Order: sequence, then C-alpha cells, then structure tokens
Amino acid sequence: MYVILILMDNIQLTAKQREFYEALRTHIEGHGMAPTIAELMDTMNLSSPRSVSQYLESLERKGLIIREHYGQRSIRLVDPNEKTETVTIPVISSAGCDNVNVFADDSFTGFVCVQRELLAGRPREKMISVKAVGESMVDAGVNDGDYVLVEVTEAVSENDLVVAVIDGFAVIKKLQLANNAVILQPVSPDPQYKPIILRKDFKIFGKVIDIIRMPQTGELDIVPIYH
Repeated sequence: MYVILILMDNIQLTAKQREFYEALRTHIEGHGMAPTIAELMDTMNLSSPRSVSQYLESLERKGLIIREHYGQRSIRLVDPNEKTETVTIPVISSAGCDNVNVFADDSFTGFVCVQRELLAGRPREKMISVKAVGESMVDAGVNDGDYVLVEVTEAVSENDLVVAVIDGFAVIKKLQLANNAVILQPVSPDPQYKPIILRKDFKIFGKVIDIIRMPQTGELDIVPIYH
C-alpha cells in the first residue's frame, strides 16, 4: 500500500494554501468525509472549480493529501503517525493496452506518491506513472485503469513489460526480440489482441517497474509484475 508522510512543520505553504488546508482538515474531521469541489468553493469563497483544483494539486505535490482520482469525496489527509519516506511521481497521460489508440502526451495530469524503496535506487527524475487503458495485458497483471510505475530508459530486456511510443501513440506491452525485429506482445487469452512488430532499431520509452491498482475500497495496492 502506498502511504504518504510529510509533516506540516517541514512544509512551506503560502498563507492561502495553509488556510485552504485547515479548512479541508476541519471539514473532514467534522463530517467524517471529504468536501466536494462545490463545498470547497463555497467555504473558501473561490469563483471556479479550477481554483480549488490548483490548491489541491499544490497540497498533493507537497504530500499533505492523497487524492483518489475519478471518485467522489476522494480527498484523504496524510497520516502524521505513519513514518515512511515517500517521493512524488508525475502522471503523464495514458498508454493503451489494446490497439494503438492512446495519444502520447508528455503533459502532467496529476501526481502519485510512492514509497522511495519502490524505486530500488533508481533516480526519481527518471520515474513517471502512466494510466493503462484496455485489457490486452490482464495476464501480466495490468488491468484497465491501473497506473503503472515506469522507469524512463532504453535499457530493457526480453520479457520486460515496457511502454513504447509508436507514431505518437503510447502502448504497454511485453517485449520480445527476434533477429531483425522488436515484438510488442499482448499478454491476454483474448485472440483479438495481436502483437505489434517493429524494426530492430525501434526505441523503447521505458520499463514498467510496478503496477498501482485502485480496487473498490479506494486504497492503492502494489501488484506484482507477472512475466
């Protein structure tokens, strides 16, 4: 499970950010649930949902909250009693697990916080997270909607799970090598998913290190990678 810890005394917040955080904390402690965007707009006298999102993004980057994206009332405060070192990893767009139909966009769409030990000594600036789209990698443990933790590197080996960018589209596949070709192989019993065959000199974007799954409980799980 991913856990976030950064103590308030060690975090630099603007006066408005601290006010927003305290209002958020007071609502959660008083109501037993997170406020909605509309409630935060009303509490903080903000004029737009984007203003609320900017405050939430700042608090998330600084490790003070966890947002379980695409859920209602999905903001959670960090546990100040949990002592573990974490790092913040940017989420960059999505990668298709089916056909080549998810555009590769290098803009940040959010952040996830992970335990530093999961990086196994890899530099944080070389790590990103990508949301998986589709079902062609289910037998490798990657389901539609999962987030995969990716090391940006071309140093990959046969049978690694990789992220590749093909003509501007991103895919997650299992890497196989032939004499004169790179094969991006689906890992699914469904025959509709076909391998993608590329030239030998094709460059891989990165290697999948871990899978971050959002089960029904809303907790983040670490899922082993199955070759």
